Amino acid sequence: MRRTASQVGLREDQWTTAKHEVRDAIVGAAHDRRLTSYGEVAAQVRVIQVDPASPLMQELLGGVFEDEYDAGGPALTAIVTYQYSDQEPAQSFYSEARTLGYRFSEPHAFWTEQVQRVFSEHGRHDRRR
Repeated sequence: MRRTASQVGLREDQWTTAKHEVRDAIVGAAHDRRLTSYGEVAAQVRVIQVDPASPLMQELLGGVFEDEYDAGGPALTAIVTYQYSDQEPAQSFYSEARTLGYRFSEPHAFWTEQVQRVFSEHGRHDRRR
């Protein structure tokens, strides 16, 4: 079952715009070939206020994950991590991946592979600074 605006208490235009803003924030970090944090992503959402630790943030990330999966892209949300801990995604990332149909036995290896796929697809190719 795909997420909808009404499930999270938003109008359709807010939900769509917020997902685009979340995706743009993540793609910006991927372009620079770096991980990003929940706080950094939430701060770039302008259409609504989003607390980085809120269920709404998790729903937005899940919506982006669903959209990327449907489009055949890598797990873009893999690069969104906890800023002050192990710099890995929340457990919900792995749950969402399994719900979408990804099969893996070693979560860390799956995550590492997806991070590399995200950087390969969305990262800048000229790494000179």
